[in-house]
Amino acid sequence: MLIRLLLVLILLSSALSCRSGGPQQKVTRLPSGKEIKITSVVKMNFPNGGPALVMNYITDISMDDMPALLKEVEEVWSVFQADVENAHVEAAVIRATHMEGSFIKSGKGYGFVFVKREDGQWHRLEEGNKR
Repeated sequence: MLIRLLLVLILLSSALSCRSGGPQQKVTRLPSGKEIKITSVVKMNFPNGGPALVMNYITDISMDDMPALLKEVEEVWSVFQADVENAHVEAAVIRATHMEGSFIKSGKGYGFVFVKREDGQWHRLEEGNKR
């Protein structure tokens, strides 16, 4: 009897945990009308550059289609920049993740770094310039 009760409790708890759907996601509409799912925005301290605001979001664009991904990230930046400036940091990271698979999902991601220049203008670091 005790084993049955434990089995029922385990099944019930696993059913409830599957129902939660994983990490919380905030759907945000970009200026183009496209919607993205933001999974987190956190302020992180990096030892070689001070604090940065980091946004993680889920995209439907494959990491293999870098031109389309860059275009989307620039649009995401146009919205995220205000949050970064309100956080009073001089660096930001936008991390795009593309989920693949139907039943068992895996994700591929890529991070884009934005820094504020001495003249106050923001720019995205190119791949070869990331440090």
